[in-house]
Amino acid sequence: MTVSFYPYVFDAVANRYVFVGAENETFELSSANASDLLSILGFEDLWSAPPQPIAAFLGRLIAALRNSTGRPSVEIPVTVDQAPGRLTVIDCGRAEGYLNRRLHELAILVQQSREAGATHVGWG
Repeated sequence: MTVSFYPYVFDAVANRYVFVGAENETFELSSANASDLLSILGFEDLWSAPPQPIAAFLGRLIAALRNSTGRPSVEIPVTVDQAPGRLTVIDCGRAEGYLNRRLHELAILVQQSREAGATHVGWG
């Protein structure tokens, strides 16, 4: 499953969040990687959090990037679970430094979205 991150503007008159930007201005991760990334950012209630104010979200990203300088995220090796008569399950793993790189890419998108007028970032 995939989790997408979206830039929003809060419309106070209509009391709703409105997606900002083009379709290519989203950021996607697998559910497992998104869970790990959101945990790095300090979110505890990962899947029911409302869109976050963009300045605070960017602050969390910057803090996480600073904390990870010189410390790449750990590699997760590929694993295969198979047995006769059972479904084979393959976990594709994750390269060393993958989460660091994705934090950086998300920070760029969030900064560009803020410059374009976004006020919040949400995911789901």
